[in-house]
Amino acid sequence: MINSPSPDNRTIQLIDALLQETISAEQQAELEQILKADPEQRQLYVDYLQVHSGLSSWAAETREADPWVPQPVETRTDSQWNPSRFVLLLLSSVVAATLLLSLSYYAGWSIGVGQDSHIANAPETKSAEETPAASEPQTDHIAQLTQAVGVKWDTPRDLQTGAGLPAGWLKLKRGTIQVEMISGASVLVEGPAAIKLISPLKAFCQYGKVRASVPEQAHGFSVATSRLNVVDLGTEFTLSLDETGNGQVQVIDGEVELHATDQQKSNTPLQSLKTGEGVRFDTEGTLNQLQEAIRPLIDLEELSQLAARQQEQQLSQWREQNTQLKADASLLAYYDFEEPSNWVRTLKNKSQQPLSSATDGAIVGCQWTSGRWPDKRGLEFKRTSDRVRLQIPGEYQSLTFMAWVRIEGFDRWLSSLMLTDGFNPGNPHWQLSDKGEIILGVNTGEVKNFFSPVVLQPADLGRWIFLVTVYDHQKREVVHYLDGTPVSHHKIENPVPLVIGPAEIGNWRPQNHSGAHSIRSLNGRLDEFAVFGRALSADEISRLYQAGKPSS
Repeated sequence: MINSPSPDNRTIQLIDALLQETISAEQQAELEQILKADPEQRQLYVDYLQVHSGLSSWAAETREADPWVPQPVETRTDSQWNPSRFVLLLLSSVVAATLLLSLSYYAGWSIGVGQDSHIANAPETKSAEETPAASEPQTDHIAQLTQAVGVKWDTPRDLQTGAGLPAGWLKLKRGTIQVEMISGASVLVEGPAAIKLISPLKAFCQYGKVRASVPEQAHGFSVATSRLNVVDLGTEFTLSLDETGNGQVQVIDGEVELHATDQQKSNTPLQSLKTGEGVRFDTEGTLNQLQEAIRPLIDLEELSQLAARQQEQQLSQWREQNTQLKADASLLAYYDFEEPSNWVRTLKNKSQQPLSSATDGAIVGCQWTSGRWPDKRGLEFKRTSDRVRLQIPGEYQSLTFMAWVRIEGFDRWLSSLMLTDGFNPGNPHWQLSDKGEIILGVNTGEVKNFFSPVVLQPADLGRWIFLVTVYDHQKREVVHYLDGTPVSHHKIENPVPLVIGPAEIGNWRPQNHSGAHSIRSLNGRLDEFAVFGRALSADEISRLYQAGKPSS
């Protein structure tokens, strides 16, 4: 049985017919009578018209025909919509539900009985197990990777210092890392190791060596194993565990409690250990007192000294590679940010091409800061006015864009890596979306935008990443790379010569455009940027990444 629409829904139906210019004389009379009789319905009418006007303006601003707003060139996994029909799709969701007048705007309107409804870009429904309880605050990061020395990761992607760490596994084939939990606990991990971060106050060690320093603010921090849990009461302990499950615990300073893994409901520890004391344990959970103190793992001071030496070596190696890179005959513009002082406001093009001096970058607003290493310079882009102005003359069949960048946040929908001032035929726009997509837009007479999948995650904020995009005329494809690895390939249907001309790094000065997305300022740092007049190969890009990656 189908219920009759409520008075509110009937009012919405009549207003809808009025706005769509399909209202009959009888319906118009009915609407007038409702509005005369009920002040709440009159308020609904006023609110509804305001929402309709605002959404219509928004839809007009973001229409597909606008060449300044990137639209994907190919079918993508996320749902798409026709902005000119956005209001109809968005407001067609409330068939059997009452309107939520307490919201700041209306999200749906009623449609006729027997019609289907659809909500544009509706989120997927999650099961109760997937949906966190409202009382449980969620956070992306529970820790940060603060140091890494001699590390070879046993994961698909390398992590670098500065990366935020969500709950999950950290696996090392070798090397030592420092992880700072947001609770205040500091954990050194020496590989080979497999450590799972569970919460700000808890980690699980499958195997490896761990040294935990726990201040009073992180009292109760624990490291669990398959046989026992080590609960720190302040201030420092070590845990060593092999892959068979045998291990040992030693207190460097303070006190820890050892709890059995199957005694979660009991507050009674198996044993308490104080400064200098330690135990061995086996796969059965048997505890035996250490007969003599074992040498603690590397401490934070030693790790910092090793990290400093490693950074010096890496910077020296990068500078050697930098010298070779400058000799590449295809290098149109190369900015290594190795300027002599903080007073310099010109970013020198270090390529050896006989191009105009206009290819030197004019620094506007940006402040000098540290780059990938403490002794490496970089520029910080923070304000909406920060940018580097440049001009690259000529016409090119293929181009490769390369940048070492540290993203601090996505402040707006689009963040500029390098955009031409206008968007004339052949102009490229290289930028990032707030979802974490890499985008290359090219005006081919009609606008073509090549979106990567979402490749930048919350853990990538605050770390140095290597971005490369190749426009390959010969292979008729665009390839996006992250950290030396290709993340997406896109077919070019209509290759055109590319023209850069006046452009900006880290911002955009649009010509004859002042829409909602005209501000595309970058929030982050750059310390190396290059444009090649050819398509670099995957091997070349991988070598550039290996030579330039920091702190690993």
